[in-house]
Amino acid sequence: MNSRGEERLKRAGTEPNRVLRRLWLVAAIDAIVERPVFLVGGAAVDLHTGGYEPTDVDIVGVVTTDDLRALVEAGFLETGGRHLRWEYPDGTSEFVEFPGSTLDGTFEQIELAEGILVNIIDVESLVIDRISQATDGSGVTFDEALRLIVATANRVDWSSVATSIRARPDARYLGRIEKAHELLIAARMPAVATTHFESL
Repeated sequence: MNSRGEERLKRAGTEPNRVLRRLWLVAAIDAIVERPVFLVGGAAVDLHTGGYEPTDVDIVGVVTTDDLRALVEAGFLETGGRHLRWEYPDGTSEFVEFPGSTLDGTFEQIELAEGILVNIIDVESLVIDRISQATDGSGVTFDEALRLIVATANRVDWSSVATSIRARPDARYLGRIEKAHELLIAARMPAVATTHFESL
């Protein structure tokens, strides 16, 4: 393992804040695989809202079988497939999953320390992801998407979100515009719902 990865794992182990701890873990993985990775999923929702308890840390990016071996050599534990577990010195642990190699959307960066940047799915892309999942039966509930929308409403470019959803070939038959409209009405944002999310 390279020294950058080792140092970042140590920082993760001493960080008391659970969100920052996860970010140091992602920074360590980025250093160990030596190419960009991106935090997505529930841990990204927690970062953007401060009010979600993820079951794992989802990371997308090109992570090869050799990279997974390097992560195991660095101390991660294999749990099957593209899943690993990291145990912190205090006895807590994080499950890490690598669900894909491509980020569906755009990202932002957070600087943890001088020169140490972590790539995270941006809030608009995360909102699009959660609206999409609320309509495709993959397990993210209406309430979870609603909590994200309420927590991030003032930071979201709703015009961009609407344009991106409409551009997806499956938007019409999965009812994503209608679901976004329904979520925004439930979030007490009728003006945004009417302006950006009228039916296709």
